[in-house]
Amino acid sequence: MAMPARRSLAPENQMTIEEFLAFAETRPQEERWELIEGAPVLNPSPVRMHQLIAGNIAAFLLGEKERVGAQWLPMLGVGTEVPISPQSLPKPDVYVQEDGEADMSHVTGDAIVIFEILSRSNSKADQAWRRRVYSSVPNCRHYVTVSLKAAEVTVYDHATQWVARTMTGLASNADLPAIGVSLPLARIYRWTPHERLP
Repeated sequence: MAMPARRSLAPENQMTIEEFLAFAETRPQEERWELIEGAPVLNPSPVRMHQLIAGNIAAFLLGEKERVGAQWLPMLGVGTEVPISPQSLPKPDVYVQEDGEADMSHVTGDAIVIFEILSRSNSKADQAWRRRVYSSVPNCRHYVTVSLKAAEVTVYDHATQWVARTMTGLASNADLPAIGVSLPLARIYRWTPHERLP
């Protein structure tokens, strides 16, 4: 999901998470808001391919959870507390929480794996910001970016101080040892134009 260019707000003008959640409750449900450095940001509606890829990731992980009886649970993204930026509540596309049950909260601080599907409008500054803040989530072990432009997935691992591992092509797998899963790129990009490319 893309984030538009922004100016830093003075601390006294920044929203708290509580103020942001109250504000978001007043907005139409179809709007996609995030709190970024104290500023509410309305994100553009995602394209269909973005949503299909998010669904493919979540479906594969749900299948793996059932297959092995894992305690973790894949979820479509909700606001995620990032300790390094307490006035932010970014919303990943998919995440895996340690606890195997869902509740009624709009917020999580429990994310073992975080997935972002990069749109064509994602800036390098936005990508760098998200890598930095998601790496501060206490139990996050993998941050995964998924390209829309090509069959390409990059995994940043806590165990290697967030050094990037990039996999390309439908024959590749993205290994996520923290949850014991090897995620095939062929499943991520199923039913997309990348599946038909040579």
